[in-house]
Amino acid sequence: MKKIAFISILALVASVITRPTHGQTVFPGKQMIDKTEYPGIVLGTNISEKLLDEYWETYLGRFGKVKGKRGNYTISKASIPSVSAGPIQLTSQISSAQKNQSRIFLALFADGSYVADYNDRTYKSAESILKEFSDYAALREEVRIADEAFVSSEKAYQKLIREIDDKNKEIEKTEKKLADLRGAVATSRAESEKSLLDLQNKQKALETVKMRLPAQK
Repeated sequence: MKKIAFISILALVASVITRPTHGQTVFPGKQMIDKTEYPGIVLGTNISEKLLDEYWETYLGRFGKVKGKRGNYTISKASIPSVSAGPIQLTSQISSAQKNQSRIFLALFADGSYVADYNDRTYKSAESILKEFSDYAALREEVRIADEAFVSSEKAYQKLIREIDDKNKEIEKTEKKLADLRGAVATSRAESEKSLLDLQNKQKALETVKMRLPAQK
């Protein structure tokens, strides 16, 4: 019975989870990083800065050894064949102007220049990096939200099971107490019947003794 109920909970979670929508806006831009202005491209998204940072650092690992700290990551010799056959200097920064409105700035220095304009030969290839990351981050968000929903539902289910178990224990205690009370009532009833018989005998004895008293004149 518990297994069936748990499967029902899982089905309910799956039915209420919808795929989250995340903005995907990529455009050329500039960014000051460590007092140096870089030309590059920007991805705007509605994923929170903290989560975006986590996803971005992991995603960058496919291009080479990532260095830096939260919000700022670089790869000195990134391998991105779609942009350049040679090593690329990758510089990036994550920022947030307001809650759930974040952006990634990406600067790619390849073949002696930065990819920073729609007319650049490799702009589309560089742009695809951020667009592909946007899809990657959206999927990670979907998994995170589904996981949170599952954990929440599982906790609610386990709480209900504990409540049912507690109530069953109370019922068992109550039923035992009722059985004890019924036994006590049965014993008292048997004793009351004996007491009544004794009372009736004592009444007869009293009446017999009273009959022996001399009549009053």
